[in-house]
Amino acid sequence: MGRIRKTNQLKSPSQERWLVSYADYMTLMFALFVVLYASAIVKEETFDVLSESLGKIFEVKGNEQTGTSGDGILTNQISQTDELLGNSIEVEKGSENTKEEVAKTKSDQQKLGNPLHDLQFELERALKELLTHDLAKLQLAPDWLTIELSSGLLFPSGSAASNPAASTILQQVAIVLSSVNNGIEVRGYTDSQKINNEIFSSNWQLSAARAAAVTNLLERFGITQKRLSIKANGSNNPVASNDTVEGRAKNRRVVIALSKYASLTPDDAQSLTPEDKKLIEKELSDKIDSKAAKIRVITLPTGGIRITTRKDDADNSVEPEQNNN
Repeated sequence: MGRIRKTNQLKSPSQERWLVSYADYMTLMFALFVVLYASAIVKEETFDVLSESLGKIFEVKGNEQTGTSGDGILTNQISQTDELLGNSIEVEKGSENTKEEVAKTKSDQQKLGNPLHDLQFELERALKELLTHDLAKLQLAPDWLTIELSSGLLFPSGSAASNPAASTILQQVAIVLSSVNNGIEVRGYTDSQKINNEIFSSNWQLSAARAAAVTNLLERFGITQKRLSIKANGSNNPVASNDTVEGRAKNRRVVIALSKYASLTPDDAQSLTPEDKKLIEKELSDKIDSKAAKIRVITLPTGGIRITTRKDDADNSVEPEQNNN
């Protein structure tokens, strides 16, 4: 009996060792699930924070069952034309203009005169006969509208004393220009042949005197003095060769250049009421459309031309200039 009892005492410890391994296994499993659960909690909180932030930004409408709904994800406060900065939804803002910059911009706008293309249209109507017979030329540029007139139409040879045709032509030009405030620059040109008489010792003087004569006529016909200026070019900037008679005739010219800028001060420009402008435009239209105000070019039997605004005027012919200067 004593021997059997000893054998049982030796086997008892070996039968309980599996509990140790099982306990270690369960501890590891518990630790694993704790870690997984903790990770799941962190991800859920992060997702909730992200979802809430996106919802505030885009203001998504909907519910948990049906999902989002609506026309779009962006609010109506954000225009499709707004520029976004990076990942932000803040609209890009430029630098604010200073008071000096705003004043300068306003001043520049006030300095602009009437649109040049409108003036071109009115002048084409007023000078239709001259343009048809190639006695005048209109040219539009970004900053200038130029009216080119041959010196032979306006002055005798070698002289700065205007002839009757000059008064007729410039009066019609002044009718158009009297209703606008654009600056006017009168430019005189000659050919390259030297001149030396009792009045003018150079082409510079002749071109300046002719430009001044045209300026005086425009002022006489109602153009204010502060809008006018002259420029003597002499034989510079020829439009044709000075080696031929025809080329020199083209180079002897007077150009009335209309600036896109106004020469009036802002106060003067604003002094005209809309009613005043309408009256001026109506008067201008009546003068241009009336038969008595239209320029007529009459070809004479001698080969010369007569510039007039009267139908019954066929006397006092003006021969075209053939001599130099």
